[in-house]
Amino acid sequence: MAALAGLLLGSSPSLAQDVETARFVVSPDVVAADLPPLTATIDAFGNGARLSSTGGFEPTVFRTLLRVTKTAQDQVITSQADLTGYDSWREGAFDGADVEVLRIENGRFVSVRRDRVRDGGHRATGWIPQLGGKVLSGRTGSVSLSWEGWNRLGVPYYYTVRAVNWRGRLSPPAEAIAVTAPAEPGKASTPETIDRPKLSDTPGRLSAPTRLQAMMQPDQTLRLGWDAVPGARGYVVYRSDVPPDQHRGYGLDLEGSGPEIRAGDMVILRQRFLAPKRDEVLTNRVWSAHGAIRLFRPDLLKGFADDQGQASWALEEHPAETTVEAPGETYLTATLFRDRPLEIGLYNHSGTAQSWYEVLDPSRTYRFEVWLRGDPGVQARFAIKGPLRDAPGQPVNLPVTAEWRKHVVEFRVPRIFDGEQAGWMGLVLGGTGEVSIDNFRIYRTDAPYLAWLPEDHEALVTSGMGQLRTHGFIKTMQRTYDLAQLTNPAGGISTAKGNTLPQTLAGMASVGMDPWLQIEPHLAPEEWLGLVEFLAAPFGPGDDPATKPWAAKRASQGQVAPYTDLFDHIRFEIGNETWNRLFRPWVFEDMTDAATGEQYSRGEVYGLYQEYVLSILRSSPYWPALEPHLQPVLGGWAISDYGFAAARRSPSSPLVTNAAYNGGWDEGEGPVAPSPSGFASILGFPVQVAARRSQSDASNRDATAEGRGEPLEIGTYEAGPGYALNGLNNQRVTKEQAALQEEAMKSSAAGTATLDTFLMQARHGFRVQNYFTFGRGPYWTSHATWENGGQPYPAWQWLTVLNNGGKGLGDMLKVDPVGVPRRDLPEMSQREALEDAPMVDIYPLLQGERLLLVVLSRLVPDVPTGTAGVTDVTILLPFKTSSSMVRFTMSGDYTTSNVDGPRVLFRQNTMKQNDHLSQLRIENLEPGSAQIYLIEVNL
Repeated sequence: MAALAGLLLGSSPSLAQDVETARFVVSPDVVAADLPPLTATIDAFGNGARLSSTGGFEPTVFRTLLRVTKTAQDQVITSQADLTGYDSWREGAFDGADVEVLRIENGRFVSVRRDRVRDGGHRATGWIPQLGGKVLSGRTGSVSLSWEGWNRLGVPYYYTVRAVNWRGRLSPPAEAIAVTAPAEPGKASTPETIDRPKLSDTPGRLSAPTRLQAMMQPDQTLRLGWDAVPGARGYVVYRSDVPPDQHRGYGLDLEGSGPEIRAGDMVILRQRFLAPKRDEVLTNRVWSAHGAIRLFRPDLLKGFADDQGQASWALEEHPAETTVEAPGETYLTATLFRDRPLEIGLYNHSGTAQSWYEVLDPSRTYRFEVWLRGDPGVQARFAIKGPLRDAPGQPVNLPVTAEWRKHVVEFRVPRIFDGEQAGWMGLVLGGTGEVSIDNFRIYRTDAPYLAWLPEDHEALVTSGMGQLRTHGFIKTMQRTYDLAQLTNPAGGISTAKGNTLPQTLAGMASVGMDPWLQIEPHLAPEEWLGLVEFLAAPFGPGDDPATKPWAAKRASQGQVAPYTDLFDHIRFEIGNETWNRLFRPWVFEDMTDAATGEQYSRGEVYGLYQEYVLSILRSSPYWPALEPHLQPVLGGWAISDYGFAAARRSPSSPLVTNAAYNGGWDEGEGPVAPSPSGFASILGFPVQVAARRSQSDASNRDATAEGRGEPLEIGTYEAGPGYALNGLNNQRVTKEQAALQEEAMKSSAAGTATLDTFLMQARHGFRVQNYFTFGRGPYWTSHATWENGGQPYPAWQWLTVLNNGGKGLGDMLKVDPVGVPRRDLPEMSQREALEDAPMVDIYPLLQGERLLLVVLSRLVPDVPTGTAGVTDVTILLPFKTSSSMVRFTMSGDYTTSNVDGPRVLFRQNTMKQNDHLSQLRIENLEPGSAQIYLIEVNL
């Protein structure tokens, strides 16, 4: 090595006795070659996504996953909980639904039957255990019960009681009684219960309880009483919406005949609703519960088509020659009477004292659009209700004509609202007659509807991210989409805040990034084939839309060339965290091979299903055009073998990813505080957790690749600062704790730790890494909202430097730490203790003759007590540098946060030097800080 010269790169001064030293030798050996750009996840996005919700008035698409519990010929027999959503979906709601039966045979999924539920074939009536299925103490012969405000009131409910013996065997039910729910129910006290044995209907010796009686109490609670049963250990109370002579059990009777449906089969049920009525889809238990209502009703309406006191409505199909722009499939039609007005809108804005709703900017102009037609007696107006109802010109009357007409209202708000009251915007319809409505939209005027806002477009282009992962299309639960809606123009979908595939792909193309498509696993085989055609099939003047309907649809939207001509790479991920039961029903469970009897774990079932879907894609005539661009992704679980088990069963999937959050609920850690110990936990995560897990994943990768005979890569599908949420994983987080957590996780220290984590994982073999999420607001976001300054948070800002304008990170070089400060890191939640952890690190990234040198500190002052956390760093390079370099730093110290203003400022300065150097000395590297040097080198 040539003689070394030194360059002193000083930070703020510190006492000499407080300064520790670190020395590194960089080798030309490559430990991770040609690292691609980082990626990011996006939620439903675009101008007006939060202001408009879904205003295209498309059919409600309901899909769910069932597991067969008993073999039958032409019936799907499944659990009461699955078929009713835990007593939420009324019998008959799924008459006419499409049913697909899937089975594992000889190590692969097969679709063994497609059928429909016959008229009257959806059976969902029986006795539902009350009190969460708890067993009442045998010492009592009575219990107090009550109704909730969201239950259906003023109608009869039916009750019975069964005794339980010590083995869990249930007696016959008592003779049922009916009780009408009061209009204003009270609240019953919690009864005494016992540890629940495993309940069984196996006949025992217990007789049925007798003399069951119901007594309404003065406080409007219900008291049930019965005679004690000799030998009973306890009692279970049951309730039903219908009398027992009308009970039909739980199952789906099918129209056709075909192969028997076996216990253990997986069933996907698919249904659509145009004009759902409350008493046709909801049980009494959830009659007024918002979470249940939203599964069936269009977002912008208050009630159902048959609700008393409001206009009746339905969705009707557009004719082919409609004049409505971007019409989708259907529009809303309503019948108005003078005493039955109709409001169509949503609560979509509030003030700076909250973070759930958007805060309207008085310097911006907003636009309301809607298409209307109707009878002469119909009146319509656009109105704002709530704290900004005094917006100039409000309300605005809209003339209703006999033919379709597009109405546009532009408006501004008079001030920034500083409270937390929510405000409503929408269409108020009155008078008498028929009226039709479509394409309800509210958005800013400085960008097209559901396109990137200018500030987001600029931030993404600047970031250099390689791909964007489409989180808006998953976590749909049962309220979801079909391929027709997914491929509609912007807004033509009943979920995802109006995001569709064409709108999303156009947004990605506009910022020069490739798509990472997340799509729910419930598409039918013909829909998977249609997706391939939509993405990859050419469509020219001589092509027939009847033979290429999906390619023709794409071309009619203005995208004539296939999307495979637009994007080099398309990652494809089925669902989201398919191990995580928070996202039911789209999760996988253990299954048994019906032909061989082999048992498959949840992860293996996931892998087999992935192969099943890929086999459908490969059967498309347009697969050769898609295959070179498509990279199937498996989403694993960092603390289990789930993803690698899937990879063993899906040799066609070249990438397994896990989540890698720093702290938060994913790590089982409570809300972190901006304290010395809190910052120490944040900064210690990369070396204490990320290093170990990434090394373990690399070992699993190698073993899995060898076992399946196909190469495998590893990475992250989500990563970044983690957060604890109140109620999630049974954690309790106060408002004060949440505010402190925001300060800590949007601090300079969190930025350093995120940079460290991504690079640590790359060092140990992670090829693909994804930041969760690009967006604005609290928790898992990259930027502050406009009212809080709009600035990027430090974690995002550091990662964008690595991407080199989308060219990637380059080759990571080997580093030998000759001597660095070390600390013992204590055990914490899921973290194992780590002795002698290195607390200063460097990551050299070489791309051609461009060296990006990352230098960072994991130290925190006074952890342990009496240490300053300041380090002098010496770095020996294997080549000489040019006479200048660019240094990137951040203002403030490690505690400074960007949570509510641009306090951490990104700084870059060019540094001149007098000689070509192969040694760098950095004096006084501050605790919890990072510095990046961009250096031209002479190889």
